[in-house]
Amino acid sequence: MSDLTLPAWADELRTRYLAGEASMFLVHGNVRDLVPWTVDGNTEWVDTRTFLERFLSRTREVVVTYDVSQGTTFPSRTHQRRFQTVIDAARAMKGEPKLDEPPRSPIEAIPVIEQLITNPTVPSGVIIDFFEMIAPRGDVSFMTTGDRANLVSLQRWSSDPAFLMTDNLVILVTEHLSDIERRVLASPQLSTILVPFPDQATRLAFLEDEDTAVKMEMDLPGLAKVTAGLSLMQMRSLLRGARQTGETITFRTVSRRKKAIIEQECSGLVEFVDPDHNFTHVGGMERVKRDLMRVANAVKLGHTNRVPMGMIFVGPMGTGKTFVAEAFAAECGLTCLKFKNFRERWVGSTEGNLEKILDLVDALGYVLLILDEADRSLSSGDNDGGTSSRVIARLKEFMSDTSHRGRVVILMMTNRPDKLDTDLKRPGRFDMKIPFFFPEESSERQLILEALVRKNKLILAEGLDLAHAVAATEGYSGAELEAVLLAAAARATENERDVISQEDLDGAADDVIPSRDTRMLEYMEMLAVFEASARRMLPERYQDLDTEAVHERLDTLRMQLGRRAL
Repeated sequence: MSDLTLPAWADELRTRYLAGEASMFLVHGNVRDLVPWTVDGNTEWVDTRTFLERFLSRTREVVVTYDVSQGTTFPSRTHQRRFQTVIDAARAMKGEPKLDEPPRSPIEAIPVIEQLITNPTVPSGVIIDFFEMIAPRGDVSFMTTGDRANLVSLQRWSSDPAFLMTDNLVILVTEHLSDIERRVLASPQLSTILVPFPDQATRLAFLEDEDTAVKMEMDLPGLAKVTAGLSLMQMRSLLRGARQTGETITFRTVSRRKKAIIEQECSGLVEFVDPDHNFTHVGGMERVKRDLMRVANAVKLGHTNRVPMGMIFVGPMGTGKTFVAEAFAAECGLTCLKFKNFRERWVGSTEGNLEKILDLVDALGYVLLILDEADRSLSSGDNDGGTSSRVIARLKEFMSDTSHRGRVVILMMTNRPDKLDTDLKRPGRFDMKIPFFFPEESSERQLILEALVRKNKLILAEGLDLAHAVAATEGYSGAELEAVLLAAAARATENERDVISQEDLDGAADDVIPSRDTRMLEYMEMLAVFEASARRMLPERYQDLDTEAVHERLDTLRMQLGRRAL
């Protein structure tokens, strides 16, 4: 037999099958992509379904593929004739008529497939594609009688001696494990195999085999490197688009194309963030910037053991958490993704969306994944059917994978860290918890105002003095300081001027009213003190507080706030 070279995931499947570990495999992940079929050193890039059919046909006399759309199909007429012979013989032994045609609906196909895989005389292989359509995760009480029958059959296969004693093999194919009914996943004889996104070596091999007669500003190894996170199908689409339009493939066009493809693939679940500011645009916050620069330098130098698995920004709203997070993304050079709303009301959809995001992050590598308002994003209340607990459990599992250290940093932001799962916040998952506070000193407010002028591209009158604005805004948050500047700009616009005058700024500083919910803001501030992972991150007035004193102040504030603190 000719020499076959298998990708790592297929080799793992073969090894585990030959070792007797399982006869049923659930293949998941990047299963809608191209796979190298390499025989005697010659490679052909085929879809996963074709690959599995060829893979099984080398050792199986009968190979069958089933999905709910196409029904039962075969690699060749020879396989179909053998299938018909085996099934007709099995049906004759039960006194049933011959099979008129290959079954199409699941209620017809599952029993027929069971007759095939329990036959010990003919080695067979079965591929059930789009398996989530046959055994979807959901409430059993809402399933039809046929769906329940199929579910029982699938569970029975994993423990049926008639199947386990044969040389037969079943491969189930789906993108996300979270889409599959949990009872099936719990089957003792079912093994899962992850098909990863192509690594750099695979992408380079594909590019070398593909027609790359297009204009590029980089060589093939360079293109293979910058296309991290793309499937081979998406890379082929990129190349074909460039050939058709005559466009030169540049680093910028690859970045834009990658952004569009991945945001489309994730159906609005994530947003690419391309920060237009760094720490030079952040006024004040010297303690915070110093700690984050150490992390950014460790990322750039490859000192993975110095990079936290995750970070939490905690503090009242308006203290600049999001702005600093984006500035950090620019400083460290990590690809920055931001969670959008991944929660859905349908059973299993939220977990599936999270799985899709984490698969993407794993494939991209060197990612800063930002989750804003984490306390709300990770919880939808007590009546969500356990979805929140499953989401948090999956995040814990992902963050406990030490292979991600230095490659993936998860950054959560919240003003209510008390609503996050305590175990989620432990060191080893979130190694840095950075508190954010309102500007403490007038000098800090001065720096923030100057940075906000640069950020918003405002034009100040020559010789304008910020002293009155600084003095009038004691206790203001960064967001409230920005509101003062924008109000001053609005005053100038009303007078048909682009330049902000001293009168505009001083008038705005006297006019803008800061938040008066001081009790809630103090509660959020004390939570930030409680969560901080180092005393050096705290303002001087909090550095000498012990844990008991912080607890006492939080308890007092909870009593004053009542239900608002829940």
